[in-house]
Amino acid sequence: MDIGLIGLGVMGCNLALNLMEKGWGVAGFDIHPEFSTTCRQRAIHDPGQLLPCTDLHQLTTHLKSPRHLLLMIPAGDPVDRMIAQLLPILSQGDVVMDCGNSHFADSTRRIRDLALHGIHYFGTGISGGATGARHGPAIMVGGGPVPDSLWRILESIAARHQAEPCLHHAGPDGAGHFVKMVHNGIEYADMQLLAECQSLMQSLLGLEYPDQATLFETWNEGELSSYLTGITAKIIRNVDRETGNPTLEMIADTASHKGTGQWAAELALNLGVSTPNLIQAVDARFLSSFQEARSTLHHRWPTHPERIAREDRDPLITALSEALLAARISVFAQGFHLMRLAGHRYEWPLDLAAISRCWRGGCILQGIVLESIHGAYTRDPNLDHLFLDTISGRRVAEGFHHGRSILTRAVSQGIPIPGLLTALSYWDAWRHKPLWTRMVAAQRDYFGAHGVVRADNNQHVTWDWS
Repeated sequence: MDIGLIGLGVMGCNLALNLMEKGWGVAGFDIHPEFSTTCRQRAIHDPGQLLPCTDLHQLTTHLKSPRHLLLMIPAGDPVDRMIAQLLPILSQGDVVMDCGNSHFADSTRRIRDLALHGIHYFGTGISGGATGARHGPAIMVGGGPVPDSLWRILESIAARHQAEPCLHHAGPDGAGHFVKMVHNGIEYADMQLLAECQSLMQSLLGLEYPDQATLFETWNEGELSSYLTGITAKIIRNVDRETGNPTLEMIADTASHKGTGQWAAELALNLGVSTPNLIQAVDARFLSSFQEARSTLHHRWPTHPERIAREDRDPLITALSEALLAARISVFAQGFHLMRLAGHRYEWPLDLAAISRCWRGGCILQGIVLESIHGAYTRDPNLDHLFLDTISGRRVAEGFHHGRSILTRAVSQGIPIPGLLTALSYWDAWRHKPLWTRMVAAQRDYFGAHGVVRADNNQHVTWDWS
């Protein structure tokens, strides 16, 4: 067999089917034997290409040397325990690739630990969900040079955009999982923006569900086209079979998360990088979980937004699309700024143009806006911030200029739109001088003698406030 795949759940099985479809023989193992059986039953085109194994010894015995193993198992301790079981039966030159959502620092540690045993370890981010795993994901590899034999396998199963594989070697250490982590942080924020737009369509604009879906479908044919825009339209149009109600009406307004978005927010705070939308999107999910308290407050002080008159809708619908595009670019700007500065911090040669190219297909973030981002970093690989790109900056400026009308209407009506307002404030803060932070600096110096920087000569001084 060409490759061993450990973990045959939904993602692992779909990846195995993708591999087999491309002609690779797969030896598979899962601690739940029924997963192996189900996966083989799904391999209709050639069940013989999947060899279900009962243990790791059988798995490794049936692999060509040097052996290539992909891990599709939960992040954290399960990965470390699996590595401990594999170490005694692997040989120098064998390759282990972790394709789960591991923290990049864990991948860095594992790469160095396994190198001591002569084993090549790669922390690899895979994006695209179950569908991407089956038909072609975006793949972000981190670690040392990838053996040609493994690269050919990855190239064959990756998504394609304009005939190019959505496959990128992000850099050494945990760079692959780091890039995937930032991808997911941007994903959280973009989902929040789209959700707020749907809320405004319903609460402020008074659009019925079919009209909301049609609007998202229209947006998905232009500058706002993306995988997430498309599935938002499909979700809105879906109907619950049991009740006949719109499915969205039947879903509780609480959302959980698996950690990657929070990791991105935490890293940004640790590095001192401003990524307010990445942080806000995680915060919004936290807030949603306090159902009892929110219900109590809703009964005490409910919001009563006045819906816009039908004849006044069209300008505000246009304003909403403009605000969404500007906010979406703002969110990507935050994520790419985080990658740029983290690359300096960890001494990773992150190629932001190549990363944006990798994300143009297969992954959850795929969409038109990545074309302009790719263009910005192609024109200037050393671009410090996406807002400094003339084309991107102008589009954000125009979008928020036209979009403020609906955002202010939403605020006046008590409709929460924290993601859209955070993106707007982020843009305004970057271009406004002086910022309120000079007062904050003065306050810190007044009570704690922390010092301030003089605006006239850039000297750090402690003021005499007496």
